[in-house]
Amino acid sequence: MVSAISGSTATALVASSGSTSSSNSVSEIEAQIARKEAELSAATDETEKQTIRSEIEALEGRLEQLRTAGSTAAEEAMQAENKLVGESERIGTRNFDEETEFGERTIYV
Repeated sequence: MVSAISGSTATALVASSGSTSSSNSVSEIEAQIARKEAELSAATDETEKQTIRSEIEALEGRLEQLRTAGSTAAEEAMQAENKLVGESERIGTRNFDEETEFGERTIYV
């Protein structure tokens, strides 16, 4: 059942799928930068070289944005996962005896 998925699990799934897609984009941009650098080394005209350099700088800026966005998403997923860590430590910490009120009970025989 879909409603049985906890919030932290859903957040982790979304974060992992988001980081996968940004990784693909990062590799694509790195490949574009490599192609532009090859074009730069083959270029002879100074105007063409300057244009290629500005394109490389723009690609490097986009690459840096994707990398920081990916690390931010991973940090948010870890923070959401860490919020639930302390709850499991409290389970079973109180012992109940015969006089502890549990509320109304009904027994069917």
